[in-house]
Amino acid sequence: MCGIAGVLGVTAEAARSALAQMDCAQRHRGPDSNGTFVAPLGTACVGLGHRRLSILDLSPLGHQPMQHPATGDVLIFNGEIYNFRSLRSQLEADGEQFKSTGDTEVLLRGLARHGAEFLKRLEGMYALAFFRAADRSLLLARDPMGIKPLYVARHGARLLFASEVRPILATGLIPDELDVDGLSNVLAFGSVQHPKTIFRHVSAFPPGHFQVLLADGIEQEPPKPFWSYPASDSTISEPEAIAQIQATLDLAVRDHLESDVPVGMFLSSGLDSTVVAALAAKHSRDVRSFTVGFQDQPDLSELALARETAKLFGLQHREVFVNGDTAEEAMVKWLQSMDQPSIDGLNVYVISQAIRELDMKVALSGQGGDELFGGYPSFRDVPRLKRWMGKVKWLPPSLCLLLGRLATSGRSEAVRHKMDDVMCTDGSLSALYLQRRRVMSAAQLRQLGLSTDMIRQQSRIAIPQASDGDVDDIAMISRFESSLYQGNMLLRDGDANGMAHGLEIRLPIIDRRMLDLMHRLPGSLRLPGGIANKHLLRVAFAPYLRPTILSQPKRGFTLPMRRWMRGPLRELCEHALTQLKLASVFDARGIDAVWRSFLSEPESPMWTRALALCVLGMHLHSTRSRQQAA
Repeated sequence: MCGIAGVLGVTAEAARSALAQMDCAQRHRGPDSNGTFVAPLGTACVGLGHRRLSILDLSPLGHQPMQHPATGDVLIFNGEIYNFRSLRSQLEADGEQFKSTGDTEVLLRGLARHGAEFLKRLEGMYALAFFRAADRSLLLARDPMGIKPLYVARHGARLLFASEVRPILATGLIPDELDVDGLSNVLAFGSVQHPKTIFRHVSAFPPGHFQVLLADGIEQEPPKPFWSYPASDSTISEPEAIAQIQATLDLAVRDHLESDVPVGMFLSSGLDSTVVAALAAKHSRDVRSFTVGFQDQPDLSELALARETAKLFGLQHREVFVNGDTAEEAMVKWLQSMDQPSIDGLNVYVISQAIRELDMKVALSGQGGDELFGGYPSFRDVPRLKRWMGKVKWLPPSLCLLLGRLATSGRSEAVRHKMDDVMCTDGSLSALYLQRRRVMSAAQLRQLGLSTDMIRQQSRIAIPQASDGDVDDIAMISRFESSLYQGNMLLRDGDANGMAHGLEIRLPIIDRRMLDLMHRLPGSLRLPGGIANKHLLRVAFAPYLRPTILSQPKRGFTLPMRRWMRGPLRELCEHALTQLKLASVFDARGIDAVWRSFLSEPESPMWTRALALCVLGMHLHSTRSRQQAA
């Protein structure tokens, strides 16, 4: 719902100046109001800033930074606490008295009374900074999945944090040196991998963690987890799981509709958004749905099915059209608004703009179903690869490579290169998953000038580990998808592209209650027979899922990028590649080779490799332009 910013370890004058610059750089996140707080902290000071997007308690009583009248404690936070009403009742029973009607004061008083322990009671999405006046400490925290972003930068005695990277760099207090590992992440995976950014001195704060900063921000405890993946429970039966899923998701959707402004939702033809739409319509008659359609690509359009869904559930429906004629303008604006480079998110940018133009500030999304219920091909492919590798890994490496090439004979260049990399792994589930999710192969990265060490670094990214000995392969892949693909791309891009227009996107399927439930379920329940078709979601919400929804092939909420890149976007893409060559970070011959491969095999996965280069080129160009303007 907002943008937060803070600075430690500088003078009061420097803090005010930095907060003003950060405020300006993320005004789009909270166009309704702003505020700052500066107080002594040891020999220096703490400065907190906030941009507000008013959704709950629209009155000035919801203004941030919010200060506790008795203790002097101060809170800034970005997000929503969905169970704030029940928490408020509990705090009132403890003697707390409230002036406002929103969730901010509940969070402030809960943290003041209970400290970091209060985080375990929250159901919501959030990134927050809480200043405790009594001991002059600052608490930072981020929700379990990292739905809401928080970036931290340290340089000498200075520590800055914000909801985006650009506000931190706008202060001039942190060097803007590029991080080659972060840039390489974009090529290898299509987005920067946690905790990296493309800047050496800026990193992402870990989801599900809190950290207490003491004195001038120099002495500090490392971030500590307050949430972790639950242990798998093999005793749960399918009927029990279905009953719990029905009740928990229904409750999550109901709570995510809590708002003092109208609520919309992204509606596709997929299972996830159909279920969320059905449950939302059950709890509210005022939900408005939105679908993106392509007038020049009718075979990719979801309009008819989404329109039928909206009519069935009584939603106020609107269709948003994008075609090749408007694609270039949309892509340029998307690239210019991008905080961290990614090959995903143009779809969210486009539909968010359309929703916000109707003066709406909140939209529900069905994101999260694939990760929790098992909808991605990785749930099927990675265990198969693991079994196959178990049979051949004793062979000499050269023979393994030969077998891989025979298995992919006649396939596209992208598929053949991916299999080469698979055959070079140790055959572990995590290594095979990372290769399955890789965008560029090791051979392509070498073409682009990356050293062997840099390429190996792409296999050392932070990845969840089993918390108990009996977590099965399917359950682990669910953790991988939730933390890596969802956390490092989908959530980050969803927030950035929604908030680029001042639109808050809410995700009821990954409500913490759903996370705690679904990650307890063993793979035998989620993927009976090894079929990645979201079995439990289909069964639990069968009354809402008509045959035309169930029988359609899987397709994501995507745009026809590969076609546009050869047509109306070709000139823009080739300009971006020229800018990437001018940056002299990667080998120009390798850049040209990837683009030629895409043009020769446009319907293969090679388009994502080419798009990664284009996005990176435009992002570096925009970064240089902003630096020169400053």
